[in-house]
Amino acid sequence: MAEFRVRVSTGKACGAGTWDKVSITIVGTRGESPPLPLDHLGKEFTAGAEEDFEVTLPQDVGPVLLLRVHKAPPALPRPLGPLAPDAWFCRWFQLAPPRGAPLRFPCYQWLEGAGSLVLREGTAKVPWADHHPVLQQQRQEELQARQETYQWKTYIPGWPHCLDEVTVKDLDLNIKYSTAKNTNFYLQGFSAFTELKIKGLLDRKGLWRSLKEMRRIFNFRTTPAAEYVSEHWQEDAFFASQFLNGLNPVLIHRCRYLPKNFPVTDAMVAPVLGPGTSLQAELERGSLFLVDHGILSGIKTNVVNGRPQFSAAPMTLLYQRPGCGSLLPLAIQLSQTPGPNSPIFLPSDDKWDWLLAKTWVRNAEFSFHEALTHLLHSHLLPEVFTLATLRQLPHCHPLFKSTGLGIGGFSELIQRNMEQLNYSVLCLPEDIQTRGVEDIPGYYYRDDGMQIWGMPSSLETREALVQYVTMVIFTCSAKHAAVSAGQFDSCAWMPNLPPTMQLPPPTSKGQARPEGFIATLPPVNATCDVVIALWLLSKEPGDRRPLGTYPDEHFTEEAPRRSIAAFQSRLAQISRGIRERNRGLALPYTYLDPPLIENSVSI
Repeated sequence: MAEFRVRVSTGKACGAGTWDKVSITIVGTRGESPPLPLDHLGKEFTAGAEEDFEVTLPQDVGPVLLLRVHKAPPALPRPLGPLAPDAWFCRWFQLAPPRGAPLRFPCYQWLEGAGSLVLREGTAKVPWADHHPVLQQQRQEELQARQETYQWKTYIPGWPHCLDEVTVKDLDLNIKYSTAKNTNFYLQGFSAFTELKIKGLLDRKGLWRSLKEMRRIFNFRTTPAAEYVSEHWQEDAFFASQFLNGLNPVLIHRCRYLPKNFPVTDAMVAPVLGPGTSLQAELERGSLFLVDHGILSGIKTNVVNGRPQFSAAPMTLLYQRPGCGSLLPLAIQLSQTPGPNSPIFLPSDDKWDWLLAKTWVRNAEFSFHEALTHLLHSHLLPEVFTLATLRQLPHCHPLFKSTGLGIGGFSELIQRNMEQLNYSVLCLPEDIQTRGVEDIPGYYYRDDGMQIWGMPSSLETREALVQYVTMVIFTCSAKHAAVSAGQFDSCAWMPNLPPTMQLPPPTSKGQARPEGFIATLPPVNATCDVVIALWLLSKEPGDRRPLGTYPDEHFTEEAPRRSIAAFQSRLAQISRGIRERNRGLALPYTYLDPPLIENSVSI
C-alpha cells in the first residue's frame, strides 16, 4: 500500500473546466497502478481551480516514471444533457509520493472527449538521458503518434510544405485559437465591415473623387502613426525612410556599383547630390543604396471589379546625405528594361510624374511585403518550423519547451523567392551585413532587432544550434511583429501603400495629372476591403502573450527558470531604451518594443 497526494490545476480559459471523470495511473520502475479515480463530492475540475486528492496504490510501483491521465464521461448524465464531447484544459498534475519531493507533471493541453494522455515529470530530457526502457518506449510512441497526427502536405507546388489539416482530428484544440481570441477577431471584423457598409463605401466600385475624399476612411479607424503617414506621404525623406522602418525593412542594400540595366547618369542626380561630387565618388564612399523589386517582373496580375490590374518591377536609387544622415530618393526606373518606354524618374521632374513614380514603388512594396516578407517569411516558414517541432520533438525535449496580385501572383512570387531563399536571409546579423546596412543611421528595425536577437548566451561548442534556434524564435516573434503590426498604420492612407494599380506604369514623362493619379489608384471598394483586412491583421485580438511571457510552465528545473528571468529582465531593459528613444522621434518606431511583440505568430 502506498499513499500519494495529487494536486490538479485546471486552466482559466472559458470552457476549460469539465464534468467528465478523471483518473490516473502511476507508472514506476516496478510496475504500474490500476486507474485511480480523482473524485470528490460535487463537481471537480472547474475553470481556474487547483484541487487536492489522495489516492492509495495497492502495491509499491517504485520511483515514478510516468503519469497516465484518463478522462471519460460521467456515469450519470451531465446537468446540461448529452452535449458535445466535454473538453478539459489541464495545466499540470503534482504528485507527492510517500517519501521524497513532489513531482510536477506539466500538461497544458486540451483533452477532448474520452481518452488517455501520458505525462512525464517536467525535467527536460534529450534521448540519451532516457535510461529506463519505459521512458525510451514512451518517447518513441509519442513521436510516432505525433507524426501520424501532424502530417505534411503540398498546398501549392513551389511553396513550403505545410500541415495537412485533414490528419488533425476535428482541428485539434491545442493548435487552434482560444475562444476569447476567436470571438474578439470576428467582432472586430464585423464592426469594421458594418461601419464601412453603412457609409456606402464597401459597395462603391468606382474611383475615389479626390485625395481629400479618401480621408473619409479615417473616420472609421485611425492611429497616430496612420495620421502621420497621411500628412507626410508625399515627402521624399519619408518615402525613403520607409525602406528602413516601414513594413518592408528587409530589401534595401548598399550599392557599390550601378546595375547595367539602371543607367543613371551624373547629370540626372546632380540637383540632389550637389556640386563637388559624382555618382562614382558616392558609390565609393558607400552613400548610395538600392531597392530592387525585380522579382515582380512579368508577374501575373489580378482582376478587380472586372478590370485587369497592373504591376511594375521598379528599381530605386537612394542617397544618404552627409552630416544629417537621412536618406533621399535619387532616381526611380519602373521596369527592369531601360529604354525609351522606361524613363528614369527624378526628384527634379514634374510633381505628378515624380509622385506617380514613387507610388508605383510603394505598390511594389505592398506586393513584395504581403507575399514574401509577411506571408512566406513570417507565416509559411514558421509553420514549417512548428510542424517539424511537433513531429520530431516530444514534450520532454528541451527545445520543444521554448518554443493586387491575387492568389495567382502571390503563388508565383512565393515560388520565385523560394528558389533563391537561403539561411543567411533569415538570420538578422548575417542579413544586415550582407545588405551592407550595418552603419546606416536611423535604421530602427536593425537596431531594435539586433538587441532582441541577443538571446541567452551560447555554449561555444553549440553556436550553430543556438543560431538556428534563435533564428526560429526571432522569425516567429520579433520579425513577424516588425512586418505585421504596422500594416494598418502604413496602409490606412491608401496612396502611401496602394494594394493594386488600375492603369499601367507610365512610359513617358510629362503626362501625369491629378485626375490620372486618382484613376491609377485602387477603386473605393477594393481600398475598403484591404483596409479592413489590414486593420484585423494589425490588431492582436486579445489573449496576448508578449515575448518572454510563458504562462505555460513547462520548465520545472531551476536553471531554465533563471534563464527565463534573465531574459525577461533584458527585454525590460531593451523596452526602456526603445521608449526613451521614441520620445524624441516624430514617428516613434514601436513595432519591436518587447511588450508589443507576441511570443509567436498569433494572427
